[in-house]
Amino acid sequence: MNHSITDKHKLYNATPTWGYKAFRYYVGLFYNNFYNRKAYWIDMKNIPDDVPVMLVSNHQNGLSDALGFAVAIDHPRRRLRMIARADAFKPLVAPALRWMGILPAYRSLYNGSASAVRNRATLEEAEEELIMDGIIGIYPEAGHQDKRWLGKFSVGYLHIVFEAARKTNFEKEIFIIPSCNHYSDYFDMYEQMLVWYGKPISAKPYYKLYRENPIEARIQFNKVIREKVSEMMLNITDLENYDAIDYLRLTYGIEYANKLGYEPGKLPQKLIADKKLFARLDSIKKEDNTSIQRIYKDTIRLKTGTEELGIYDRDFTQNHSWCGITLWLVILTLLSPLFLVACIPNFLIYYVPRRVTSRVEDKMLHSGIHFGASVLFLMPLLYLITFVLMWTFFSFPIALIHLFCLPFLGIFAWRYSRSYLRWVSAVKFLKLRKNKKLQELTALRKNIYDRLNKVLFQ
Repeated sequence: MNHSITDKHKLYNATPTWGYKAFRYYVGLFYNNFYNRKAYWIDMKNIPDDVPVMLVSNHQNGLSDALGFAVAIDHPRRRLRMIARADAFKPLVAPALRWMGILPAYRSLYNGSASAVRNRATLEEAEEELIMDGIIGIYPEAGHQDKRWLGKFSVGYLHIVFEAARKTNFEKEIFIIPSCNHYSDYFDMYEQMLVWYGKPISAKPYYKLYRENPIEARIQFNKVIREKVSEMMLNITDLENYDAIDYLRLTYGIEYANKLGYEPGKLPQKLIADKKLFARLDSIKKEDNTSIQRIYKDTIRLKTGTEELGIYDRDFTQNHSWCGITLWLVILTLLSPLFLVACIPNFLIYYVPRRVTSRVEDKMLHSGIHFGASVLFLMPLLYLITFVLMWTFFSFPIALIHLFCLPFLGIFAWRYSRSYLRWVSAVKFLKLRKNKKLQELTALRKNIYDRLNKVLFQ
């Protein structure tokens, strides 16, 4: 065993520092209560204490996935270590990432053929962490997916597990916890997210096979872990019809969840309902592919038609009236002064990161960039400036109260803007009530729902 590395880690990572605890609390406060409308951590009890643990998850939302792990793990004697793609370790941010406990993973796809040599230090560090009963989070897909489906798993994470066990002469039992990240929306803030932790799976039953055939041991164990992750998440494997299926789960899926007795407004229950909906649709496809393909084709027509008209699907089920729309506008007008006040400085905190991500092609990185730029940089800076100005022109107590209210004002501004967009959509819907295209879409939507109810509940 490399004792120099172990000794270094005893000083560096055995117990979270006060600085790290304060940073984690700050990030968790805003991630759990302001950036997300509701955050769920399901079955945290499945993470055992004082034994080596590796969290293995699907990866679909860049930095947001890692944040879901990081803000949940709170242990007095150990802290979460994450393994991330090495290309994230730019010179300006590399020290900060290291301080947060993130290790670089070099992959030949992104970092060239010399990546294996450069990875040696990271692998050895991760192995020592497990030997010390640490906890590591990793995403074996090697990159994040752009949809709700599970990619292939690289088996490199199991090299870490088995080599750590080998260094203890296979006496230490190491556990892997399959888990999944899930979001009500990948891109918008103030949505719902969850992290679901499965039951720990011991690597010990594979130790004997690893001694005899390391490659086969990794292949067999990897198959088990990937299957468990797949069972927990929403894994839409029918990528050919993904857009239609995803649109159906967001629209018809609400009605489907209600019929099954789930509450679609609660993300954990909606996840279960969505998994059942896809399973049924996929099963029907195998039995009657022609009929289900017609439904998918009509669903895309419905989706495209509503987007062209600039309306929401919810408008089809709302009893909009000009009287109600007018009252809605009056309320928006009365609240508009508060909205303008709430935008200072929250508008910049919201707007500036989106100007940055408008140049980032990979949309799955957007939410992480938004959060990092807003919460770690713009919010402390602009809130401090606002506080100083309020103190200068008014008084310290007023400035302090205003500072406390700023995050809540930010949520109000966000919800106000969402309400305004829904109002615009409702107005369009009312104006188009006699429009031939809207009438065709209304009939098409009813026809799709009737056919779905028939095939799903027959």
